[in-house]
Amino acid sequence: MPKKAVIFILSLCWLTVMLQASFKKEDIKVFQLDNGLKIILYEDHKIPNISYYTFFRVGSRCERPGLTGVSHFIEHMMFNGTKKFGPGEFDRLMEFNGGANNAYTGDDFTAYTDWFPSTALEKMVELEADRMQDLLFDPQVLESERGVVASERRLSVENNNEAILYENVRATAIMAHPYHWDVIGWMSDILGWRPDDIKQYYQTYYAPNNAVLVVVGDFESSKLMELIKKYYGQIPAQAPPPPVITVEPPQQGRKEVVVRKEAQTPSFMVVYHGPACTNPDFFTLSILQKPLVEGESSRLYRRLVRQEQLALSVSGGIEEKIDPFLFMIEVKPRPGVDLTRIEKIIDEELAKIIQDGLTETEFEKARNIGLSSFYFGLQTNSGKANMLGAMEMLYGSYERLFTYIDSYLAVKREDIPSVARKYFNDLNKTTGYLLPEGGQR
Repeated sequence: MPKKAVIFILSLCWLTVMLQASFKKEDIKVFQLDNGLKIILYEDHKIPNISYYTFFRVGSRCERPGLTGVSHFIEHMMFNGTKKFGPGEFDRLMEFNGGANNAYTGDDFTAYTDWFPSTALEKMVELEADRMQDLLFDPQVLESERGVVASERRLSVENNNEAILYENVRATAIMAHPYHWDVIGWMSDILGWRPDDIKQYYQTYYAPNNAVLVVVGDFESSKLMELIKKYYGQIPAQAPPPPVITVEPPQQGRKEVVVRKEAQTPSFMVVYHGPACTNPDFFTLSILQKPLVEGESSRLYRRLVRQEQLALSVSGGIEEKIDPFLFMIEVKPRPGVDLTRIEKIIDEELAKIIQDGLTETEFEKARNIGLSSFYFGLQTNSGKANMLGAMEMLYGSYERLFTYIDSYLAVKREDIPSVARKYFNDLNKTTGYLLPEGGQR
């Protein structure tokens, strides 16, 4: 084994041992208020800082036609004031107390992320509890933010060739399930949301019984729970949101998307329907994606970029979702190349994996990368808070974090061909081409 590989494995083993010794499930405290708010606490007094994460079980998966993109829009509105703290006050007070914040909205959940000195704890609890219940939907601010989101869509999707191709391929591959649309939503919906519908969506999904609070860092749990009860305890629970019951039907044949657009170079993408994150196949595909599409040593990079010189870059893989989603392969072709040749090479490389699987070196390297990514993500308070909350959202319990790595270790190299055969076939495939106007495939 190469010296660098030995050093990497030893470093990973050391990091694993250190984290397992210091970060244990038994040290996590879990509480629940009468209104349904779940609280997950992990004390770590090494530095006088706190990571304070609020997760809501709401994302584009919860939306419907006419309201697509509203989950992301409410994330914007959450920084635009409440009845108690006016527009701009949240950020001003956060910064005044030495803290910083951010947020992100995905298909399955939304997270609000705060980092601040432990001396600012009560003020931060007050601020977060306040915007869970009294968000200010000022008509002028709402319309201004609607314009911001519309501009974001124009910039990030409509004027981005890769993004517009992805949107079209995704909407073609997924017909029935709300993963059909992306988090940003459709432009006609963004321009047409009614204020009353936005407020009702906020009241339904931003209720304490639809939220999980994760706090990691320098605090005393008993004192923090007193603050949480003081500021969150009177927020009323709401009726549970309606469940997502739509199941995407099996695809029955290869689909093809052609987008013609003003562009300097073409774009290419192929997707296959994949499993939900709770399916063991997800971890097999997660390992498989690394030698297939990740980095300059991957099979498709070597073949398409180095050997055939048909492409400038290759990327892709499978995303961790509550419901079955897509395995994506994205290629940035060189100008003037034959895109059908790129698709043929991808088919050839996938056929090799279906026939022969991965080499032992590829498999061990891919698994080690997955393990290291997991453990390095747990090195900080913020990493712990984010991963505890994500496990609660995606798998139903933060405890999944402490068995998560077992799912990687359970994958066997001999599993690769059969799992690849299950998903990488023409019945399950959607291919997308973005061609410069007037250009040929």
